[in-house]
Amino acid sequence: MLRPRPPAAARRESPPLFRARCLFSLVALLLLPAMPMAAAETADQGQKVEVVFSADQAFTDPETGDLVLRGHVVMIHDGYLLEAGEVRYNEKKDTAIADAGVRITNPDGAVLRATRVELHDSLRAGIIENAHLILENGARLAARRGERQAGGESTLERVVYSPCPACAEDPDGTPLWRIRALKVEHDKKGRRLRYQNVYFDILGVPVAWLPYFSHPDPTNTHASGFLVPEIRTSEELGFVVELPYTWAISPSSDLTITPILTTSESPALATLYRQYVRNGRFEIAGSVTHGDLPSGVLTGRKEKGFRGHIFSSGRFLHGANWQSTYQVEFTGDDTYPRVYDFSDADTFVNDYKLEGFFDRSYVRGELLGFQGLRIEDRAGLTAQALPWIDASFVSAPGVLGGTVSARFNSIQIVRTDGADTRRASTRVEWEAPFITPLGQRIVLDATLRGDVYDVRDAGRFDDPRFAVDGGTTVRGFARAAATLSWPFISTRGGVSQTIEPIIQLVAMPKGGKLRRIPNEDSRTFEINAGNLFALDRAPGYDIWESGSRATYGLRYGLASGDFTLDALAGQSYRVRDESNVLADGTGLADKLSDVVAAVDLDWQDWLGLSYEGQFDKDGLAPRRNELVARLGPDRFRVNAGYLRVKRGLEQSGREDREEVRFDAHWGVTERWNVFGGLIETLRGRAEPIEWESGVLYRDECCLEFGVTVRKRFTQDRDFRPGTSVIFRIRLRGLG
Repeated sequence: MLRPRPPAAARRESPPLFRARCLFSLVALLLLPAMPMAAAETADQGQKVEVVFSADQAFTDPETGDLVLRGHVVMIHDGYLLEAGEVRYNEKKDTAIADAGVRITNPDGAVLRATRVELHDSLRAGIIENAHLILENGARLAARRGERQAGGESTLERVVYSPCPACAEDPDGTPLWRIRALKVEHDKKGRRLRYQNVYFDILGVPVAWLPYFSHPDPTNTHASGFLVPEIRTSEELGFVVELPYTWAISPSSDLTITPILTTSESPALATLYRQYVRNGRFEIAGSVTHGDLPSGVLTGRKEKGFRGHIFSSGRFLHGANWQSTYQVEFTGDDTYPRVYDFSDADTFVNDYKLEGFFDRSYVRGELLGFQGLRIEDRAGLTAQALPWIDASFVSAPGVLGGTVSARFNSIQIVRTDGADTRRASTRVEWEAPFITPLGQRIVLDATLRGDVYDVRDAGRFDDPRFAVDGGTTVRGFARAAATLSWPFISTRGGVSQTIEPIIQLVAMPKGGKLRRIPNEDSRTFEINAGNLFALDRAPGYDIWESGSRATYGLRYGLASGDFTLDALAGQSYRVRDESNVLADGTGLADKLSDVVAAVDLDWQDWLGLSYEGQFDKDGLAPRRNELVARLGPDRFRVNAGYLRVKRGLEQSGREDREEVRFDAHWGVTERWNVFGGLIETLRGRAEPIEWESGVLYRDECCLEFGVTVRKRFTQDRDFRPGTSVIFRIRLRGLG
């Protein structure tokens, strides 16, 4: 405990002895891997620094001229605390010595113990002996001797360092891992630590030796050096080792180069360049190798050639109202990104978007292209949006009790070897919500819209089922709608319950199917609980539900403490059927739609259930059932899902299927975790699609280690079924 402040005569505001920033910050300059370098700067030569101290004795040694503080010396300056048996200062010799059980505590809580600390050369250089440092996070460093030169370079001898905290039961026990080095030098200018004759110990056993080792010091958050390697196996590549190296080109840019070494294929080289510029940022990633082309798998010809990919993205600000973003994804062949584990996507997206934000207005211009990677994709029939323009305006509230919005949308869809579509659409809408004295909520809506289509080379669409006649067509519609909901609420017994009947009426002329209007953007949709009461249930512009209709449903909600329940069920009735426009499996083709329902249930953080269903209007046979469950607390969490679709749709990606998904995480201890997952199809002969399991050890401050085993059963050309083993290890605290 600190002693009371001494009398004023013992308190100094002195020039030389208590340039105490130097004395205290010697810790920061010598014990390099942890202390903040900012604390190590020398005080200005002309600045007077106040230091509060106490000691059993304070006198001048008549033989040496030293100013001596002796016996329970305590010194406080700028958040630093020094305790020692003796402190001596000699102004003529320009030396300061702290001796006899030195203990220094910095403002962050790090504690240094040493047998002796000596300063000289205007207190900017010095030596520390038998140092032992314990940081606030528990990391430990010990050195037989440390020396700092006046120029700022520092050296430690016979060093042991570990970021692992000591156990309370055995504070002097062997850490999980540590570094032992004969010598450690600190390059202050380069902000790096350089080790000589280095041993890496795990549980006290040496597992690796290096004659030289280097990493950034704690102040260098943007430095060059090797990153954590990744080791794995795969069916296509065999044994794989990735060795990433990052080059810090400047404070705003870096380049990561990753050689990928394999036993079954040619090695690959991957790169990632990142840069911040004045108005934004961008990054470019890519790879290249020379190996078997997938055409050899398809044609039987053995070929060798270059394979590679490019990914890039960025975001830029252009003044106060404009921004642009872009994304580039390209591969030389379909399966390469999956074989080398760069991406699992089956379609690559290339996009440039320019957006303007003006109070209540929004403008967007976009160029959108796709690269299909599935075996059935044909590049010449893949649609590209060049360009896509969208502009909207929303008025302030108050126009006849509501708001008016206007929107213009235009798109040109281009195929290099197929049909081209151009469309321009203009829409004006008025919407007004009202609350009646009885509590009903009424939303009125009136919409006018007009479209112009022009289709060329109409004989070649990517899917013949959506082919139309070519030419130019104009269409328009007017629609009026009213949505009424009437919630009844009860809070009896501390339980909140809500029952809300909802009905929606839509008046709209019958449109019919126009043979010159293609369906490019509304091919995959069906009625569900999410769009049951949407006025535009189709996601795009090409399809609309013409004709008058009524939609009705019931919403129920319950909340009691940590338990909540929300449910919705409903159906739609149309005056005329739309079977010539909408497929039967969508649930919207006939006059009477399928019945849809959704339930969400939550109890604390322990249980969560979500269900969505679509039921045939005749007999309520299920057409779509999807259940997602979350069970257990954070330490033992199970996620499970079941999906069954039986609608008879033959569209790609909308086929009937039945599958289960499962993944689980078990925190066996605070540091050991076991996890696994499975995707399995149940249609026909049940068989898994993919499963994985693994174990992960994660220490809060020093080590991360994991092994994952993944089994894949799907196949696509040279992307074969097989088992992969992924091994990762990370030693924390090394820069």
